[in-house]
Amino acid sequence: MRLLAVLDRVDTAPFTLEALAGLLNRLGPAQSRILHVAPSRDPDYLSPDEGMPDAAEHARFEHTVSAQTDTLRQIAQEWTQAVIPHRDTAWTERVGDTRTLVAREAAGADITVLSRPSPQDNAAVAEAFAGALYDAGAAVLIAPLEHYATLGLRPVVAWHPSHTLDLALQAARPILERASHVTFVIGENAPMEVPDPPLGAELARQGVAVHMDRFLLDTGDIGEQVRQHALSAGGDLLVMGAYTRPHFIEWLFGGPTQDILAHGTLPILTRHAPLVRL
Repeated sequence: MRLLAVLDRVDTAPFTLEALAGLLNRLGPAQSRILHVAPSRDPDYLSPDEGMPDAAEHARFEHTVSAQTDTLRQIAQEWTQAVIPHRDTAWTERVGDTRTLVAREAAGADITVLSRPSPQDNAAVAEAFAGALYDAGAAVLIAPLEHYATLGLRPVVAWHPSHTLDLALQAARPILERASHVTFVIGENAPMEVPDPPLGAELARQGVAVHMDRFLLDTGDIGEQVRQHALSAGGDLLVMGAYTRPHFIEWLFGGPTQDILAHGTLPILTRHAPLVRL
């Protein structure tokens, strides 16, 4: 298993690394790397009508980028030394286009850990998500912005049969098989409308405790209902399929999963299905 953690913000880096440690603890022996991409161009000057930065502005940009890289490197080094059990996790720095470089690195990983984005983030955070989720088609673990004592011990699967969920479950399978308890949250329009997931029986045969949490959908946000059931189940990881949207920020702040990602307090493991062009 190959794991990649992308550090792009000082304030979220500890939570991203904690999520990486949680994966390592659940999966056992695994290769892990930490990646930071330093942008080579100031995102404030990416379009022709915004002009070019003068020497002072360019110097400020380079100083900001360098300072952030130094701080993130220090955070990563301290985490590597403190994490128990000790993990030999490599630190990798790249300079250039964030989306391209993250996509390239994520393509070689089984799971890529990213921080939860927010509307206030700079363009590089959204570009990292787009590179990993859409360009690389990687399984992405979205780290929560709070401490979690465990990750994947009691995962919750938002069960809605789809190709994207199949892809997410493929990445999550080693975690589910090592879990102590797995809950399948199933929203229905009528009682027992959705058959029991075959995966539940497979996990049960392997000795994993499995629970089917069915509920009737109401007129409110489906994502919020799933979140509440996941939290009620004591979940420490939510596995769900990613909706097919052209841009991550649209998907995050204006798409069907807006409530899950904007208000979710769980780590989220998801994967995107590339569009099929005919």
